[in-house]
Amino acid sequence: MERNIDKILKDGFQEDTVLDALKEFVILYDKDMTILYANKSAAASLNLKKEELIGKKCYELWHRERYICEDCPVKRAMGTGKFEEGEITTSDGKSWHMKGYPVKNKNLEIIGAVEVTQEITEKEKIEEEMKYLAFHDKLTGLYNRAFLEEELERLNTKRQLPISIIMGDLNGLKLMNDTFGHEKGDEFIKAIAEVLSKSCRGEDIVARWGGDEFVIMLPKTSKEIAEEICNRIKNNCAEFNEVNESFPIPLSIALGYATKEHEEENIENIFRVAEDRMYKNKLVERRSLRDSVLQSLKDMLWKNSYESKAHEDRIKELVGRMADFLYLSDVERESLILLSSFHDIGEITIPSEILKKEDKLTSEELDRIRTHSEIGYRIAEASYKLTYIAEFILSHHEWWDGSGYPRGLKEKEIPLVSRIFSIVDAYEVMTSGRPYEKAKTKEEAIQELKRCAGTQFDPNLVEAFINVI
Repeated sequence: MERNIDKILKDGFQEDTVLDALKEFVILYDKDMTILYANKSAAASLNLKKEELIGKKCYELWHRERYICEDCPVKRAMGTGKFEEGEITTSDGKSWHMKGYPVKNKNLEIIGAVEVTQEITEKEKIEEEMKYLAFHDKLTGLYNRAFLEEELERLNTKRQLPISIIMGDLNGLKLMNDTFGHEKGDEFIKAIAEVLSKSCRGEDIVARWGGDEFVIMLPKTSKEIAEEICNRIKNNCAEFNEVNESFPIPLSIALGYATKEHEEENIENIFRVAEDRMYKNKLVERRSLRDSVLQSLKDMLWKNSYESKAHEDRIKELVGRMADFLYLSDVERESLILLSSFHDIGEITIPSEILKKEDKLTSEELDRIRTHSEIGYRIAEASYKLTYIAEFILSHHEWWDGSGYPRGLKEKEIPLVSRIFSIVDAYEVMTSGRPYEKAKTKEEAIQELKRCAGTQFDPNLVEAFINVI
């Protein structure tokens, strides 16, 4: 340390040594804003030498303007005779924090000013972002729970009455995440956030309360207006679904609202009432929503693959005859019929160009297609109506000899419903044909089933099916 100080003193200490060591710009101006001195950092920002700045105007160099900006802190300092500061943006889009110090002569007359300017650093930008995120949801840009709780405490006054609260629960998020991945789920959340913002007024506070829950706080808003906003949200969701095909699951949200009309009412109780109404509405809407979601998924499957209603109807007729022949229970019969509609539902996540490819599939494409039974299982598990056939969807490509997928089950480890269905499905596909394979006659299909009995199919069930047809 001492040797370093000695060296500086030996080399000759000058004001420039200190000023050139600063990262901040240090510039001395006369009263006309002509540069009389500039340190190394100021010159380096323009890729110039210090001497090249002398005699120039700052606004010509950094702002590329002909005149000084009106709110320049340095110009203000010369006008007020006091320290001034502020933020400016240069022509390259960078932001700077500028300080202006007036320079006076012996007679206390202002003869110029000193500018000290520092770029707003990345650290400061991060700090600003952290402040923003402290009260905003990162994914949607809506306010977050922390902000809403603070605002609720501030606005929970007699002057703001009536205060209405709307609570919302996004429908189908789990199914979207489980089926199409969290990236698609995030898009789903952002879409409902946009609908909520669009449906509300400027003074309303829209917040993401949790994963799939949202809260809207409406100061000075009656229950009638709150109901109108709920209806607007529903209508905007319907409009969104009409013009957007980006989501296989229709965008919808269960809503409940409550209003604090009297000062003595507890705002927490208002929240609970809104939440209870939201869950009741979710239960009421569940059946129609479930049916619309499943129909939407089926429509998507028919559009992107060779599956069709005709294929589904033919399988239903055949599995019904098998159920009668084998004296199956009503539950097994219903499972087979429902499986006819949703056995390949997992294919909705596979690109159409793979499903409809007429040439031979690559090994990678085959692997992708073989994921559909597991994806279908997850869809069924997430859907109340399909839960009891989830295991059958997962197992309908297992082979009797254990060489099927996805788990390599064999013989009676494979559920009976899946064993029956795999035979019926194979027969229907063979006799209907595909663009990449000519349809077989009934006799040819029967011979193929016999050939695969004991390897792909349960031999006893193959015999039963041949008797049925």
